[in-house]
Amino acid sequence: MRKKRVSISVFQIFIALIIIIALIIGIIVVKKNVVSIGEINTKKMGDFAGSGTSQDPYKIEKVEDIVKLSENVKSGKSYKDCYFELSNKLDFQSEESYKNSNVKYGDLNGDGQNDDIKTELTTGKGFPAIGTENCAFEGIFNGNDKTIKNLNFNVSENREETMLVGLFGNNKGKILNLKVVSEIVLDENVSGKAIYVGTIAAKNSGIIQACKTEGNITANINDENVQGEIAGITAENYGKILDSANSMNIISNQLKAGIVAKNIVDESIEESGEITNCTNDGKVSENTGTMYFAAGIVADNQNGSITSCNNNGKIEGKIVGGIAGKSTGNIVACQNAGMINNLKEDSKDEEYAGGICAIIDMATIENSKNTGDILGTTNVGGIVGENKGKILQSKNEGKLSKVEEVICRTVNIGGIAGKNSSSARISNSKNYGSIESETDTTVNMGGICGLFYGDSEIEYCENNGGMNGSAKDIIPNEDKDEKCTSCTSNNGGSASLDEFGQLNIGIIYGKFQEI
Repeated sequence: MRKKRVSISVFQIFIALIIIIALIIGIIVVKKNVVSIGEINTKKMGDFAGSGTSQDPYKIEKVEDIVKLSENVKSGKSYKDCYFELSNKLDFQSEESYKNSNVKYGDLNGDGQNDDIKTELTTGKGFPAIGTENCAFEGIFNGNDKTIKNLNFNVSENREETMLVGLFGNNKGKILNLKVVSEIVLDENVSGKAIYVGTIAAKNSGIIQACKTEGNITANINDENVQGEIAGITAENYGKILDSANSMNIISNQLKAGIVAKNIVDESIEESGEITNCTNDGKVSENTGTMYFAAGIVADNQNGSITSCNNNGKIEGKIVGGIAGKSTGNIVACQNAGMINNLKEDSKDEEYAGGICAIIDMATIENSKNTGDILGTTNVGGIVGENKGKILQSKNEGKLSKVEEVICRTVNIGGIAGKNSSSARISNSKNYGSIESETDTTVNMGGICGLFYGDSEIEYCENNGGMNGSAKDIIPNEDKDEKCTSCTSNNGGSASLDEFGQLNIGIIYGKFQEI
């Protein structure tokens, strides 16, 4: 039997090689474009328009561009020194703000579902912030005086790691000329290592300038182990915030303020912890009586500077100030016009209420003014609840009064400071506000300060406000020069008898405390 011979030509070998190479290339291309579950297909979103320079910035034209920026920064691309510009106003609830709101890009909101992009960003925890704890944004984002609207968050999850809630999670670059309208809700049972809520940026080590916020934040957390910082602009600031304004109403049992919850100086950052020319118009309050600070501008100011800032919003809580809750940094040329009040609840003699600051500690308040009424409990002052630093050339025009029907062990109430503590100083300051207190166990009431410690100073001060109190035992004093220096009073006080309590009332100070 004859065997059939099979021959393979060089041409056939060449064709086979081409087919094999084509198959290999096809497999590589497919692998590169496969999107794993939970990741976003940025190829489908398209590239940013622009080149990222100051003359030709990357354009943020649709919601998909914001999401792509978030995903890219999360993956480690900081965009250091690159420029972005918001080309259009964006509304996360509006179809017009999307390239295609029905396209699916993965589980953006972390709820385990892969819904269309609009559903992902408007349900669950919402938008994934730009920048994480380990990967910060370092570019320049110009909002171009446009608004991002309905950027809403509903956080109800339990996590071990830090949670950053806001448009930017971690900013080390510059954000400017941007307005954000947002609704943020933290579930009462949420838990985690720490939770930072700031509508513009949860954490800021860069610059935020000429930004505005509107909407509401509700963040009452039951877990006592959670550290929460809540603010309209940024939760925690190591950088610089300029010319910005908050109109968000904030309700929280955590550290809270209209502009910054915690302001910290970092020596490695130039112009660190600076807040200048910022305004709060939102109400900042709580109804649970925690000892966390509440303020219009900064809740806890750790050595930072607050300059030329204004508060017009009502501030409520246990330790409250129009500008700052507690400050170990200087406050200069600031004004408060908002009502400041402690809660109407059982007193622990640890409440503080001040028109400018609840407690100033080893720092200075200078050239500042309060015109808002102050309703306090134990340490109540037109400028500060307790002075542990210096108050210079400041003025109070607001009415001071004690919360009714709350019995305290001691009430210190004064036109400038409720308590002028050891080594503190009040100089060249004036009170024009009236001062009133109902009968209580002990009330120390003065035109300048309520309780005056022996090694502190009051000098060149002037009281023009009338005083009114009541008690069973009334101890008046008219000292203007013996224990204080060159002080004047153009108004006096009146006191009526009651069935219990002691009232120490003076035109400059209520009671002198020997050291």
